[in-house]
Amino acid sequence: MSGEITDIKFYLPKKKINTKNICKKYKWPYEKTLLATGIKYRYETKKNETALQLALSACKFLKSKNQIDALIYVTQSPEYLLPTTACIIQNKLNLRKDIIAFDINQGCSGFVQGLFTGYSFLKQKEIKNVLLICSDTYTKYIKKGDRSCETIFSDAASAIVLKKNLNKKNIFKFGTDGSGSKNLIVANSATNYKPNVKPNIFMDGKNVFMFTMTNIPNFVTDLLLKSKTSINEIKYFVFHQASKMVIDNLIRKMNLPKKKVYCNYEKIGNTVSSTIPIALFDLLKGKKIKKGDKLLLCGFGVGYSMAAAIIEY
Repeated sequence: MSGEITDIKFYLPKKKINTKNICKKYKWPYEKTLLATGIKYRYETKKNETALQLALSACKFLKSKNQIDALIYVTQSPEYLLPTTACIIQNKLNLRKDIIAFDINQGCSGFVQGLFTGYSFLKQKEIKNVLLICSDTYTKYIKKGDRSCETIFSDAASAIVLKKNLNKKNIFKFGTDGSGSKNLIVANSATNYKPNVKPNIFMDGKNVFMFTMTNIPNFVTDLLLKSKTSINEIKYFVFHQASKMVIDNLIRKMNLPKKKVYCNYEKIGNTVSSTIPIALFDLLKGKKIKKGDKLLLCGFGVGYSMAAAIIEY
C-alpha cells in the first residue's frame, strides 16, 4: 500500500470520570474492577455534545486541510441516519468541494479498516492526501449501572492525515464473523427503534473475550508469517485498547515481550475506533518511534470484526 501518516491529533471531552467514584456509587469492588479493566479514568460527552463535535475539535489543529482529496469518517455514533456525517464535516471544515467524503460504520477495528481504505485511495493518481477521522460516543448508549460497559467505554475523536508515499510498505489482513454480532449491540436503534425506549448498548463480555482469545493470536501470527516479519522486527504492537485483561492475555498467548506492547487504557479507557490512533499519537509524542520503524496494529471486537496491519512509519 502506498501511503504514510503525516499528522495525528485527538480530542477528549472535558468530562473526566474516575472509576473509583463509579465503583463507590454502585458499590462495586474497585480493586477487582481495576484488575480486570486496568482503566482508572474515562471521558464522557455532555448530553448535547456529539461525536461530530468531537471530530471537529480533533481536526482543529491539523495542518494542510486545504490539500485533502478524500475524507473518511469512521463512527458508530452518526449525527443522523442520513445524511452522511462526512458530508457535514466537509462543510464545517471548509474543505474543497471536489473531494470524496463518506462514513464507515465500524467500531473497534474501524481505524485499521479506514487506514486500508485511505491507503487504497492513495494508489489513485488523483488522490494525494486523505483525512481519516474516528469518533465515537458509546457512553450515550450505556445504561446506568451496567458494570460491563460503564467501567470500560470512553468517548473520543482522532484525526489523521495520510499522504501518498510509494516507498512505504504496508500489509493488511481482515476477518469477519457476523455470528457474534448480537454479543455487542445496540438492538433498539435504526429500523428496529422502538419509540420511548432508550437505545442501550448490550455487551456479553464473556463471549466477546472468548472470541478475541480464540481468534486474534492466530490472526496476528498469520499476518507476521504472510509478511515474513519476525516479532523482533516489530518496534511496537498496538492493539485495540479493549481492557487490561484482554491485552495481558494476548501478550501471554502470543508470548510477546511486554515492552513491545503499548498500552494507554489506564488513563483514557476504551475509546473504540480511536484507541489505536491515540496510542500512535502517544508513541510519537514520547519519541518512542521514528521513521522507518515497523508497527503492528490490530483492532477487533464489535461485529465481530478483525483488522490488522504491519505499517512502516
